[in-house]
Order: sequence, then C-alpha cells, then structure tokens
Amino acid sequence: MNTEELRVFARDNIFPTLEKRSARGGFDRSPWSELARLGLTGAMIEEEWGGGGGDARDFVSGVSILAAEGCDLGLALSLLDHVILSAYPLQHFGSQALKEHYLPSLCRGERIGAAAISEPGSGGDPNRMRTVARRENGDYVLSGSKEPITNGPVADLFMVIASTDLEAGKAGLSAFLVEKGDGLRVEELALDFLPTSPHGRVILEDKLVPVGNLLGEEGWGHERISRSVFIWERAVIIPVILAFMERLHHLVVSNLEPAEMPPDLRIVLAQRKVEATAYRAVGERLVELTFGPVGGGRELMELLLFFGKSLPTWVESMRDAAAGAGLAEEETVGRMLADLRLLEVGSSMLDWQFQKIL
Repeated sequence: MNTEELRVFARDNIFPTLEKRSARGGFDRSPWSELARLGLTGAMIEEEWGGGGGDARDFVSGVSILAAEGCDLGLALSLLDHVILSAYPLQHFGSQALKEHYLPSLCRGERIGAAAISEPGSGGDPNRMRTVARRENGDYVLSGSKEPITNGPVADLFMVIASTDLEAGKAGLSAFLVEKGDGLRVEELALDFLPTSPHGRVILEDKLVPVGNLLGEEGWGHERISRSVFIWERAVIIPVILAFMERLHHLVVSNLEPAEMPPDLRIVLAQRKVEATAYRAVGERLVELTFGPVGGGRELMELLLFFGKSLPTWVESMRDAAAGAGLAEEETVGRMLADLRLLEVGSSMLDWQFQKIL
C-alpha cells in the first residue's frame, strides 16, 4: 500500500466530493474501486486469496489516512466493516472452497461485504437473537431480521449470525455466508450522521443457504466468531476515530486567531491536543494486543472500556469548544462532530461491562 498515494487521493478526491456524495445518498462505487486499486479492500488478506498480505497496523494506518485527510468517517467505517467483518473472518473461519470463491472478488472490491449480527430491539445481545437457521433438504433456511447493518444497502455478501438451536441460547448460534438475492432483501435506514456509510435492515425470508456456506461449525457463531469480530472491529476503528478526532482538532484551531483566543479556550484546546496524542499511543497498543502474537486478555478489554468512556467525553468537550468559538456551524467541523456520534453506539452497555471488571 502506497500511503503517500493514498494521502493524495484522499485530499484530492475524497474530501472535495464529500458534500456531493453526502447529498445524493452517500456511497459511491467509483471511490471504492480506487480504494481497491490502492490495496485497502484486500488489506490483511493473504496474497494467496488476492490480498496484499499486510498486517493490521498497515491497514489501520491506511484507513486512518483516508478518514483524516478525506474528513470522511463514513467511508472509512464502510471499508473497515468490509475487511474486518467480512473478508478477514472468512479468511479465518471459512473453508478452502469458500475462500477460493469469495475472497478474490472481495479483495478486488467487486463484491462488498457486511456483517448481519445486531437485531431490532436487542442489538448484539447473543441471548436475545431470534434469527433462525433450520435444516431443510440438506441445506439451511434462514429467517429473521437484522439492523442496523453497515453497508447493508450496497453489500453483495453478508456474514449472518443465526440460531441453529434456539433452546441452547448463545451456544446455539452459528455463522453463515449469505449472498444477496432471493430471500434476502434490504430496507435502507436513514441515519442523521455518517451519510457516506449506508445502513440498512436485512430481512431474511426463508433464505436458502447451502450447507457449505456455514463458517466453521454449528455453535461457533457467538463464542468463536462474533466475539472475535467484535474485538477486531473495535481494535481497528478506535485508532481510525482518533485520527479523525485529531483532524477535527486541527480544523478548529486553524480557524481561530491565536491572539484573539480566550485563555480558557486555549487551555481546553491544549488539553484536548495532549490527550489525543496520548490516546494515539494507547491505540497502537490496542492494535498490538489484538493482532499480535500474544493475546491481550484483561488488558485488551480494559483498553476497550477506557476508550469507550474517554472518547465521547473528549468529543463533547470539543463540541462545546467549537460552539463557544462560533465554529459549530462551520460546514466541515459540524459534519465531523455529527459523524462522531458513532461513539454513542453501544454506550449503554459500558456501565454493565465496567462492573464485570471488578
């Protein structure tokens, strides 16, 4: 991956088209194809399957450049989920036949991937999932609904978590690769942030799925697969969000005249800058713990919880600072602050998770 070429592409093609892409529905296949050419859609996938064979640090670095230089967190999120929630799990858990069939086109950006895990009213709680997969004539038939699904309206391939044994609870969940087509339809969901990342409701209506599209074995859906992708996704998205936050800080400061800046505002912005620098170092540690040779265990979970609490507080402080400086309505700053509402997703689970630490 040529990071300098990616930086130029983000500055010259992503940022200047952000307003237009946001207004007309957000997702555009043209930039996606260029990201594939630059190696991002096949990042972290072995060369054998058409990928670049890079590691997590390279991938995070590339997507961070895209998010920060392009000021586009939505496109970065769609790219992250395509790789981390679709191609990368397929490489880890898929059969030889599945990898041969799907990974090359995912790497080339010809297919777009998504993960259909969360359900209406229950989120990602594995004990409350009701999407089912029943055996019929040697294959599986899936029924249920999933939302909100990043990339749902544009995805060609979904990793779906469904129950093959409802009585077993989360131990009865399994994972499947499901192609778009008859029996699977998507209703677009309109969010008031992240306009360049399409989200949707995936509805499975007796969707026939070949038995060979089971990832791993029955019962792997939660313990082996969805738990893994949950950690992988957060470990890579946090450093990308941090790069986006640093870009936001830079834009706020660059729009102010230092001599006219009130002392209290100068102190707040200086504090946020120091914190962002420290967060970046901790974010690198998070990636190392997640994808390095030695598992992170408790330290990894504590870092995820730390970021879950600290980053929304940082953003809220910057929102107040931008408003106090009269910049909250500035187009790019306002859009970036809106997109950082992504940090609010799943925040209700944090207090419960913190209790488990002790």
